Amino acid sequence: MRLYHPVGHRATLSFLAELAGPYQRHEQALLRALAALEASRAVWRAEAAAYVDSRVKEKRLGRRRPPPGDPPRSRMSGHWYASTPELSRRAAVHALKLWELEPGTADEAVRALVRDCTATGGRLTAGRLDIGATGWPMPLVASAAGSSK
Repeated sequence: MRLYHPVGHRATLSFLAELAGPYQRHEQALLRALAALEASRAVWRAEAAAYVDSRVKEKRLGRRRPPPGDPPRSRMSGHWYASTPELSRRAAVHALKLWELEPGTADEAVRALVRDCTATGGRLTAGRLDIGATGWPMPLVASAAGSSK
């Protein structure tokens, strides 16, 4: 069984506390956090199942490789799955703020992009997103900007 932590383990727990309150100490907050996490996981499972179905159909048609822009199922993370895009954006910005605090090996262009993303609440231009970087914070940046999952 896979553990579900859509925006990273620590960021998911922190975001749940933002959404539900201090779930470590209050039962009602714990129930709200659990409901939020279950709702996100249900949306993720539905999207993953739809992806698997579409890939099976594509393979039957002889298209062995996913189309460009289609993430492999193993990379369907870095995004808080929700029925409202605003909640996904908030989770991504929250996770990026935590990522900013971590000393890391990301180059300065990625760090600058993350700073811009958190400062604007994820509202970046498409040109600003195209820095050619890959790695962990980039799915969060794309999710915060609403450009992809």
